[in-house]
Amino acid sequence: MTRFLAILLLLAAVGGGLYYLLTMETVEDVKVTGKLQISQQFGNYVKASQADDGSYFAVVEGKIKNNLGKPIKNVFIKYMIAGQETSATVFDVAPGQEIHFNTRGVNTSASNPEYDFLGIYYD
Repeated sequence: MTRFLAILLLLAAVGGGLYYLLTMETVEDVKVTGKLQISQQFGNYVKASQADDGSYFAVVEGKIKNNLGKPIKNVFIKYMIAGQETSATVFDVAPGQEIHFNTRGVNTSASNPEYDFLGIYYD
């Protein structure tokens, strides 16, 4: 009976430790957040079949925050918008600093195209 209680207590301790480790919030070294911004374009981009839909111009507007204890340089932020790769470059980010960025624009026929964060590269 005591052996059963000891094993049960050991399993509870291991389970509690795993739960604690899995639910701990980790801080990313460099945090990037962004959202899609769309504007409708008129003129040369509009085809006769798209008269109602028009053509759209999409960028990702976001923020980058340096959580490292040292400055980072030449930060290259990559996104994919409507199957087209786009990026933004931030040259210097001091420790604890948060900087706004915009990616290069992408022309698309979709009013709400899919977009994905591809990654970040820095020196």
